[in-house]
Amino acid sequence: MRVLFTPFPASTHVHTQVPLAWAMRAAGHEVRVATRPDVVEDINNAGLTAVTVGEVLDVPATMNPEYTDEPDEIRDEAWLDVLDISETRPEKLTYSYVHGVLTAWTSFVYQNTLPDDTTEELIDFARAWRPDLVVWDTMYYPGALAARISGAAHARLMFGLDLVGLMRRHYLGGLAGLPPALREDPLEEWMSRILRRHGRKFTEDLVVGQWTIDPVPPSLQLPVDLPSVPVRYVPYNGEATVPGWLREPPRRPRVCLTLGRSFREVVGADRTSVGDLLAAVAELDVEVVATFTADQLEPGQRVPDNVRIVDFAPLDALLPTSAAIVHHGGSGTLMTALAHGVPQVMVPSTMWCNVPKAQRVRDAGAGLCISPEELTPEGLRASLLRVLEEPSFRAGAERLRREVVGTPAPADIVPVLEKLTAEHRVYPG
Repeated sequence: MRVLFTPFPASTHVHTQVPLAWAMRAAGHEVRVATRPDVVEDINNAGLTAVTVGEVLDVPATMNPEYTDEPDEIRDEAWLDVLDISETRPEKLTYSYVHGVLTAWTSFVYQNTLPDDTTEELIDFARAWRPDLVVWDTMYYPGALAARISGAAHARLMFGLDLVGLMRRHYLGGLAGLPPALREDPLEEWMSRILRRHGRKFTEDLVVGQWTIDPVPPSLQLPVDLPSVPVRYVPYNGEATVPGWLREPPRRPRVCLTLGRSFREVVGADRTSVGDLLAAVAELDVEVVATFTADQLEPGQRVPDNVRIVDFAPLDALLPTSAAIVHHGGSGTLMTALAHGVPQVMVPSTMWCNVPKAQRVRDAGAGLCISPEELTPEGLRASLLRVLEEPSFRAGAERLRREVVGTPAPADIVPVLEKLTAEHRVYPG
């Protein structure tokens, strides 16, 4: 069968889809990966066939409104509050709260990053190529729309916690209690405008998938009652060469210190002081591998003797040799640490699900969580020493690692996806 993958146009989102795309291709299926030109090189480097739709997005510029660069005293940060989709407490997920968040995401994020002309180009390709299955990124709704209009079955592939599924459950419950004249659904309205042009109608599976492919360990997942196919998280960090120093066993406990690739690309600026991070590890009896680019280091920044600065290191090769990792909570970094059973100290950014995800890892006993506002060299040093010296953190990380490796691998779920595709595929008349 023909399988179309549609990732959000950021490198780490492509990386999340690569192992399943490989599995489908190795099983003999035709595979295409369609998205904006930004990440064509990432797709090709993975040995996959790319299809470009739309123009280059420039994710950092799009995800950072111009006024976020204004001085703090004049910057209006109210938009950050309504864009915070990471709330998971049931008592906070009222109809009015969720309505505000979904309205903000639809009007700012989705319509800025997923414009109609790009969506129509993807629809045209799907109609011409006629995929049997579309696997779409949970942040890339054009994939779902292209599937509906072309008649393909479609599955949502997660890269983190199912915040959308949780919010939709609470939102639809509140919506049902309102008089019909007062019901508003910004996502439905946005999608319906496109669907009407093609003679199709909105259904809720366009938001949450006909089923969800979920690599998050079950014990960390949110309580979302949706059809789901669990899949093992297989780390893929892009093309890389293992450096010579990494082939030698560390003489002291090795600590990985990183802000993550997506944090640099999407945010375009660091929200955590590199100087504070380096000061925290300067006097510890550890070997630190810090993945910072030259522009992340402050002018005249002193690099401690026990720190090795590298622009990039493949985490899948680095973490098996590491005793702990300090990071920003990004999905690729966190999930790779889970896959290798490495205790984590997380200073989570507010992007997507980084905060609740880090909190759930902490609650599972596999690490500690520090808010960026509370970060100090002393506090970070104390947290790092705890995860290095207290055996409970290694035990908690090992429990989650066993949960990851006990989940079916991408190749194992191919027959399941074939069966579901046959059940859901609709051949348009």
